[in-house]
Amino acid sequence: MVNHKTLLSIIAIAAGFFAAGCKEEHVAPLPDSETIPQQVSNVKALNINGGAKIFYVVPPDPNLMYVEAEWEHKGIKRNSKASYYGDTLLLEGFGDTLACNVTLYSVNKKEMRSASQHITVKPLTPPVKMVRDNLKVKPDFGGVNVTFENATGGDIVIVILAKDANGETKQLDAFYTGLARGEYNIRGLKAQPYNFGFYVKDRWGNLSDTLMVELTPLFEAELDKTRFKELNPYPGDVNGNLYSAAYPMRLLFDGKTSTIFVTAQTLSLPLSFSIDLGVKANLSRMKYFQRQSTAFYYSSATPEEFEVYGSNSPAPDGDWNSWTLLGKYKSVKPSGLPLGQTSNDDIELAKAGEDFNFPLSTESYRYLRMRVTKTYGNAGNVTFSELSFWGAY
Repeated sequence: MVNHKTLLSIIAIAAGFFAAGCKEEHVAPLPDSETIPQQVSNVKALNINGGAKIFYVVPPDPNLMYVEAEWEHKGIKRNSKASYYGDTLLLEGFGDTLACNVTLYSVNKKEMRSASQHITVKPLTPPVKMVRDNLKVKPDFGGVNVTFENATGGDIVIVILAKDANGETKQLDAFYTGLARGEYNIRGLKAQPYNFGFYVKDRWGNLSDTLMVELTPLFEAELDKTRFKELNPYPGDVNGNLYSAAYPMRLLFDGKTSTIFVTAQTLSLPLSFSIDLGVKANLSRMKYFQRQSTAFYYSSATPEEFEVYGSNSPAPDGDWNSWTLLGKYKSVKPSGLPLGQTSNDDIELAKAGEDFNFPLSTESYRYLRMRVTKTYGNAGNVTFSELSFWGAY
């Protein structure tokens, strides 16, 4: 039983807690966001290719949301914003090097602007002009080869024009890229003179001037697969070392992407196999088709890296010194997604087949030897569906 003194003590303690809980709380007032925000200070500009960077110091205003720059270029109003936590504004999309007035504002949480302040920028040479000035074009098998440098790595489009039979200039193709450098081939043209035009554009609608040139594509034809046959295996080749007799090497050139070549799973890389083209050809390019199954696209035993060799008199013992390296190639997954994941672009490329070019200086060869050095899933065997070759013969 609780005695009288103990009960009084409990009541006193409870009352103390109650009193403490009922003390008045003092809540600080919310920041006054009705006040016009302060301007940024110590504003400086760094001109870059096709734009500028504006650096500044943000005022100590807790209501500030972002800093904004506004300007007009070729009659179009543009703007750029950076959060309160940044100190740099990036201005892009300039297609010339003319001086441009830029207006800066600080903007608070109620979208109230500070008083304006101005700075002049003078962008450096725009990327579209830089890429255009570095374009190199030359005749290639079945078309032309375009080599470019894109120092800023920005997204650009190289547009190719050509005159049709009626003398009208029309767009022949367009190549989209964000690579710092690379090359691009236009195929499927006859071996006759063409008047080509090449210009560069960007996502802001800026255009370079047009490079005009007359070129004659080199003759190219797809090699007749009915002449192909597999060579008797050289030492080290795996022609007949199969996963099953149902998947022989000859299915690589049967003209069907629904059939497959599969080597034995007990093998290890690198592995090679040899083909007789049936004719001596100056090869221009090849097309490689992966196994047409979503389970094998960019996965499992699908070749990712390989080498192609040519010979006209291969040594019977398979000595690689009797073969000339035509090129080292790598299948590239457009999306860059990890193993086991594919995008629509990945699948479309696998279905269409991947093109690989041979160097223009390649001599004519009758025999080819393919050496697979890496598969997508790091498997020791290989599987894919078809090989096609083009060239002059």
